[in-house]
Amino acid sequence: MKSLGIDLSTTATGLVILQAVEGQWFCVLECGVKAKKERGMARNRAIVTEIMETIVAHKPQRIVMEGYGLNTKHASSIIPLVELGGLLRFMLHLDGLSWLDPRPSELKKFATGKGNSPKDVVMMHVLKRWGHASLSNNTADAFVCAAIGLAHAGLPIGATKEMREIAAQMELQCS
Repeated sequence: MKSLGIDLSTTATGLVILQAVEGQWFCVLECGVKAKKERGMARNRAIVTEIMETIVAHKPQRIVMEGYGLNTKHASSIIPLVELGGLLRFMLHLDGLSWLDPRPSELKKFATGKGNSPKDVVMMHVLKRWGHASLSNNTADAFVCAAIGLAHAGLPIGATKEMREIAAQMELQCS
């Protein structure tokens, strides 16, 4: 069972693939997708293309991307992020793929027990709970997304009862 976690960003998208085999998990992939040379739709295309190529190469059974967190403190980043997220969701839909779309508060609650934890606290909990030293806070969020995917599939590796309940309440999206 492979689960792909995606933390979308126009500057440093995080991708993590976790694989569960016989009650154990291991990290197959952890990377940041950067398209700094491109701007606008060219950048979105580069990011979405790399994510879709990762999906084709690794064939995850669960895809989990952090849902929209429309941070009004950084209002200028809302539209580019929604455009990027819409393009990726559209490509997943065209390929007939399903995904989970946890809200940022659900992701944080799954990782830390609190829905309003800062990114550095999530990163610390990924290290503390799963022993994984993430490359960045973006890949830490992607790690949690991938862990949600495993829990949602009934493979609650390292997940508490509360974490399993959070994952179980999520519905696969396909449109």
